[in-house]
Formats: sequence, structure tokens, C-alpha cells
Amino acid sequence: MKGSYHACATCIHFVAKRMDGKMSYFCGRLGYETKTTYQFKCWEPKDKVKELMNKRGHNE
Repeated sequence: MKGSYHACATCIHFVAKRMDGKMSYFCGRLGYETKTTYQFKCWEPKDKVKELMNKRGHNE
């Protein structure tokens, strides 16, 4: 199913910002800091990730 695609960095809610010379990662939906590899049940893959999943035969 979601397999290795399910991570914050592949979600539509993921926001990366450079703050004080350091990268910070946030969940726009949940409203708090996250990491690229974290996983939450609210995960919604970005369009490019959906295309890749479909191309490789993985269903959402």
C-alpha cells in the first residue's frame, strides 16, 4: 500500500523553510514541527508521489 512512500516529506501538508540558516520542517495541517521521515495517519501524498506510486503499481 503506502509502503516506503508514507513519510511527511511526501505529504501535501509538508512545509520546509530556512530559518536562521537552518532548515525547519513543519506540518501545515497539524501546525507543528516535524521531520521528513515521520509518519502520521493524516498523510496525503503529493501529486508527483501519487504518480510514482501508480507507475510502480502501488495503490494509495
